[in-house]
Amino acid sequence: MDVASLILLSIGLSLDDLALAFALSLASPTSTRRDRVVHATKMASAFSISTALLPLLGWLLGLAILDWIATFGAWVVLVVFCGVGAWIIKEAFDDEAPAWKGKDISSFRVLLVMGVLGSIDEGAIGVGYPLLAIPVGWIILAVILVNTLLVYLAALASTLTSKLSQRVPPILAGIILIVLGVLNWLELLR
Repeated sequence: MDVASLILLSIGLSLDDLALAFALSLASPTSTRRDRVVHATKMASAFSISTALLPLLGWLLGLAILDWIATFGAWVVLVVFCGVGAWIIKEAFDDEAPAWKGKDISSFRVLLVMGVLGSIDEGAIGVGYPLLAIPVGWIILAVILVNTLLVYLAALASTLTSKLSQRVPPILAGIILIVLGVLNWLELLR
């Protein structure tokens, strides 16, 4: 995996958190600039913790089953990346109201739980990390940096506008993951 793929992976895994941060910030509006910054910082921190932990757990699982998945490595990467990408795109079109609508979601604990729930796909992708030709620390660091920045900006931007379609970021995230899955699959088949 080269640097461009690492950046695309980081963006792809972070865009669904961006959409979630945007939606959560719309659901818990703040009145002052200081409150918006505090809320955005709490959200970015909570989401970054889950963004670090779940892919790491996925990576550990991937290491545990590496001998098995190494045999089918190219196919595992293709199925995991494309499967998660398709799932994210499907979720973008679900019109069902989220369970958190109408509830207080401003505490760090609630934001952390929301971050973990939003990072399940990142954990699934982490299973394929042992097959990529880059140290897991670099992957997780890149994803954390991009995720923190995007979540922070989304939390701040949501107070400025509510017109942006909340479907666009997850659809883009799904497309990026599918493209990365196919590219890694082709690379591993060589």
